[in-house]
This record gives sequence, C-alpha cells and structure tokens, in this order.
Amino acid sequence: MISASFFTATTKLSDLPIDAKPHIAMVGRSNVGKSSMINHLTGQKKLARVSSDPGRTQTINLYTIADRFYLVDLPGYGYAQTSKEKRVMFAEMIHEYLLLTPQLRLVLLIIDARIPPTDLDADMAAWLQDNGIPFVVITNKMDKLSTSEASKLHHALEMKYPGIRQIEHSITSGRNRNEVWGAIEAATRTPPRDMTITGELSWTAPSFNGDLTTPEPETNEHVE
Repeated sequence: MISASFFTATTKLSDLPIDAKPHIAMVGRSNVGKSSMINHLTGQKKLARVSSDPGRTQTINLYTIADRFYLVDLPGYGYAQTSKEKRVMFAEMIHEYLLLTPQLRLVLLIIDARIPPTDLDADMAAWLQDNGIPFVVITNKMDKLSTSEASKLHHALEMKYPGIRQIEHSITSGRNRNEVWGAIEAATRTPPRDMTITGELSWTAPSFNGDLTTPEPETNEHVE
C-alpha cells in the first residue's frame, strides 16, 4: 500500500498548494474509472470516492502521494446529462489547470478500453500535443476485452495517436500497475515546468527511457 491521503478539492487555481511538489494529473471522460484507478494505484479502497453515476467529480481533487507529489483528479468530460453551462465550466477548469499549473509534470489520459477512441478523447490528445503538455494514454478496463479485441484497440489507438505512449491497464487483474507507476515516477523527476514571463509555455516532454522504478511499499496506514 502506498502512503496517500486526500489533500483538497477546489474549483479555483488560487486555492491550489503553492509548494514545489510535482503534479500528475488524470483526465478522461466521465465514468472512465479515474477514482477507482486512484484507489487501485495506491492500494487504498476508499481514498477516492467511487460512484456508479457519471459526472460526480466536479472539482479538482488533489491526493498527496508519499508526501512527495500530488495525484490530481480532474472533472470528467463529455457527460451529456450535465448542463451545457457546467460542461463549459468543467472544460475551462480543466484547460486552465493544465495550462497554468507550473508544478504539472505529466497527464494520464485515461480511456475506456471497451469503447472505441471518441472524438472527445482525440480532441483532448490533440490539445495536449498542441500545448506541449506531456501525456500518456492509459487504456483502462482491458480485462473486459478478448485478445482479438485488444489487438484491434491497440491498432486503432496507434492510428489515432501515432507516437504516443500507451499503457494497457486493468484494475481487476492489476495489469501494468507497475508500468503506470513507472511513468509517474519518471515524470516526477523531470525538471520543473518553465513558465515564461509572457505567459507562454516552454516545456519539453520528458523521456521515459530512464529508470522506471516503482515506489517502495509503505507501511503507513491511511486514516480517513
């Protein structure tokens, strides 16, 4: 189990911590399994609230991981039953955070393996690329696919996101949990994001060819 605790929930960047700890952000469509993935990665079943109702995450939620960095759960996008005003608000909140947070090191773009890559996912990937924000695609719920379906998905993702690193993941089987942690660990060791005085971004995507070690297991128990 990883030492992890809930830190804060906010809708304003001004309320985010001003320390230098790296941020690793998670984005994806509503009901893609971000909260369950947080619990799976940390080994804490109740750290992030899990709901069967899409669109429940409506704030920027920060979790302190091993007192070294923050795992950041952003609101899900694309939930049709959310009002247009809220969808716009969520989109602005997500984009503002991703563009203007100096501590951000990496984005985990999480997609549902059971659903073909959507236009919303493709738009998010293109937006991240256009703004020089490093990210990896996490195909979640891979245990729901057959071998042939997994092969088709991999090909579809290669076509849609050429050159982007993909990590197949399953909460049920634990598949590639260590690889996800490896990507996170590598990103936390990259140099801080360079925010120029003009507000423009100068940010080189990190290489993942280095040591992808996973965090040492923690013995500290999390207290709700």
